[in-house]
Parts: sequence; structure tokens; C-alpha cells
Amino acid sequence: MNKMDLDMKLESETEGEASPTAAFWAMIRRWLVFAAPLVVIAAGVLGFVILAATADKPKEKGDAPHAAAVQFAVAHAQPTTIVANVQGEARPRTEASLSAQVAGRLVWTSPKFQEGGAFAEGETLARIEAADYELAVVRARSQVAQAEEGLAREEAEGELARQDWAALGRGDPPPLAVRAPQLAQARAALAAAQAGLRSAEMDLSRTNIRAPFAGRLRERRANVGDYVGPGAPVAVMFATSAMEIRVPLTDADLASMRLPVGFAASSANPGPTAHVSTVTGGRLRTWEGRLVRVDASIDARTRLVYGIVEVRDPFSARLAAPLAPGMFVSVRLEGSGRETMVAAPRSALKRNEFVYVVMPNNTIDVRRVRPAQTTADEVMFREGVADGERVVVSVLTSPRQGMAVTPIDRAGEAPARPAAARP
Repeated sequence: MNKMDLDMKLESETEGEASPTAAFWAMIRRWLVFAAPLVVIAAGVLGFVILAATADKPKEKGDAPHAAAVQFAVAHAQPTTIVANVQGEARPRTEASLSAQVAGRLVWTSPKFQEGGAFAEGETLARIEAADYELAVVRARSQVAQAEEGLAREEAEGELARQDWAALGRGDPPPLAVRAPQLAQARAALAAAQAGLRSAEMDLSRTNIRAPFAGRLRERRANVGDYVGPGAPVAVMFATSAMEIRVPLTDADLASMRLPVGFAASSANPGPTAHVSTVTGGRLRTWEGRLVRVDASIDARTRLVYGIVEVRDPFSARLAAPLAPGMFVSVRLEGSGRETMVAAPRSALKRNEFVYVVMPNNTIDVRRVRPAQTTADEVMFREGVADGERVVVSVLTSPRQGMAVTPIDRAGEAPARPAAARP
């Protein structure tokens, strides 16, 4: 046995003798690892119980909870004119296609027969070659002369027949004996010839194409040398007596101006005043008009009703600029008169239909209202809010009827003095 084998044997004997003691201490160490957290938790619970038992009891307060603070503004009555701002496009009240009533070649046009030309009512704008129609008038006059001669001959012959029958002494003559049917035929022939003459003269006059109203030429569709037939349009024109603007109105607009659907202006109610304006060439142009009628139906898609604003004499020389068709304009409609309404800041209107009024006992009165007019800064009421009442202008979470509040004026300078509670 060598030295190495001897050393390994001695170590093995030594380990075998110490193994029971090592196992005991290993077991102790394992129990300490598991028991330490439990001891810490138990010590913490015991300390919490001791602290809770020895702590001072909180004192109960007898004061009521503080009411929510709100900012308010005082509503005030003032004379007001209801205003509605809308937009629309100008268009002529009367527009027509000028057409030829007889056929022929265009031989002359007026210098005003061009785009933008101004003309008076009844003014000749173009002429159709009239030679054929002049000949037709001559022929018609000849036929009238022949019919007049035939009528005179029949009248004379009838008178002679009546005298001959009277000489026979046989009483009243029969119609054929005195040529009554022939006389009636001659009179009818004369009437027909005269009607033909009037027709020929009318056709001759229609070779002059005249303006049906005073206005401006929008579009020229025929030139000298063109052959036109009856009903062929030669120009498009519009009247300058009035211009109309079709504007959309909401139900609230009609209610604020107290106008019904289907309104039509009359001498008793000429309609709201309309201030029409647009910017052209970098300058503001204005015209005055009136809302003269409102459609009798509501658009099913937009739920809007359309009104017609009329501007009279839009091409007058006294105006700085004419109101031309196709202009996109802004219209400011004003009510027919001034009335006293209650004004409040725009923030006083909650959810577009409620107002919170601070009562004298500093409680909230929730009111459903319908504003007469709303702008970016103010809201006007005809009813629902009285002059001098305090209205909440700040955000109030979960408001309810009778809720107690602490009112503060809008500037936040000082709280309002609480009023005595009502019994």
C-alpha cells in the first residue's frame, strides 16, 4: 500500500466519525431559514396592533361640507336687434333667352347686342331680313280690298232684292230672296282678309328683335349673316331691376326673427333688412336689400329652409359697384325692430339648452331655455332668464336642482355675500 492510498483511508475514517454532528447543524440551519420570515411578519403584526391600540382617536368635525365654488355673471336687459349672418350667390330675378319669332337671315345687330351690353325695354337689338314679310303685307292688303269690294257688291244686291220683294207685297222676304247668306259670306271673307293682314303686319314687326325688359346681355348666340328660325335663341339676357340671393336659414334663425315658413313680404311686413357685402378688388362693396320671401318647404337632406333676399336696382349709377350675377356675398339679416332682451356671457349657456341660475339662497336653479340669438361672446334670451339674475359661467360638475354653491364673481375678486336661506 502506497502513501496515497493510506491518506485516503484516513480521511474516509475521519469523515465517517463527524457525519452525525454535521447533519444536526444542517437541520438547524434549515429551520432558521424557514422560521425567520414568519418571525418578522409576526413582529410586524404585533407592532401594528400595539400602535393602533395606543393611537389617539380622531375627533369628529361638526361642520357641514363646503359647497362647490362657482363663478357667476349678472344677466342684464338691453335693447337688441336680432341678427342672422348667412351667405349666398347673387342671381337675377328675371332671366330669359331672347329668341326669333320669324325665320330669316340676321342682317343687323345693335352695338348693345354684345356681352355686357345694357338696353332698355322694347329697344331693337337685331333685325331679320324683312323683304319677304313686306311682300306678304302687300298681298294681305290686296285681299282685304277684294273682300271689301265683294262685301259692298253683296250689300247692294241684297238691298235691290229686298226692294223687289217689297214691290210684290208678299210680306217678309225669305233669307235667300234677299241674298242674306251671300252677305254673311262676304262679311266673313272680309274678316279673314283683315286677320291675314294683321298677321302679316305682325310678322313684319317681328323681324325687329326687341328686348322684353330693361337689362343686360349675358351671352350672344347669333351674328349678322346667320339664318335663324322661329324659337331659335339669339341671346341670353337678364333684367337689372332686381337681383336675388338665395340664403339658407335654420329653424333657430326663423324663430329668432319671428318668421314663419312660407313667409312673403307685404306692405304691413316688408321683411327683415338685409345688408349685402362682398370684397372685390381688395375693397368692401355693400348693398341694401330685404328678405322678401321664405320657401314653403324644408330641405329633407339638410333640414334647412331657404329665403330670398332681394336687392333692387343693383346696377344703379349711384352705387359704387353693381351687384352682378354669380357674386358670392355675405348677408347680414336684421330683425324688423329693436326689442329688449336679457344678455348673458356665452359661457352661461350649457349644452346649448340649459342655464344654471344662482338663487338668493345660493342654490342652483337648473333651467331649460331657448336662446333668441347666440354670438361668440353673448347669448340673448327673450324668456327664461330675468334681468339682474346671476348665471353660472364656470364649469360645474354634476349640477342638480337645489344644489348649494359658493358663488364668486366672474373676475374672481371677492366671493359674493351669501344671502339668508329661505325658510
